[in-house]
Amino acid sequence: MQIVLSKNFKLISVKPDSKIFLIRFIILLLLASWIAGFLLPLIISIENPFINYFLKRFYSTVCHQESFKCISIGHAGMLVCARCTGIYFGAFITSISSLFIVVPFISKKLLMISILPLMMDVFLTTSGVYTYSQFLSFVTGIIFGMVIYLFTILELEKFILNK
Repeated sequence: MQIVLSKNFKLISVKPDSKIFLIRFIILLLLASWIAGFLLPLIISIENPFINYFLKRFYSTVCHQESFKCISIGHAGMLVCARCTGIYFGAFITSISSLFIVVPFISKKLLMISILPLMMDVFLTTSGVYTYSQFLSFVTGIIFGMVIYLFTILELEKFILNK
């Protein structure tokens, strides 16, 4: 099937077959589990210090977990910062939609462009041009998370299916 978006731009699309759907569904379940883990302190109160320690250490392998950069509700805070939360939520939202719509080809150039807002936010915050914003970090994380998911899933499918 071919979808024409304008005279000069064409997007060639193929409906995902059952193998691709299965791969994407498994990735969706893994992402949902990962997100549920770092949201756990917001969902339920964990009184066990061993479980709290284990979860915090587990997620510290992927995030700095600076408390003022983590989204908090009441006395409970997420186990990853706002930017990491955005990256995972961007990937999760895109993984859901990739089950039902055609995933476009993502070039390395677009991948590099998608990280620019994130890098600019980090640079401008670190250099003191403006103060840290959880909202801005979350949004730049979502943008990067969406693109990195699309790029990664297409590469993974190419590798698994030997295309």
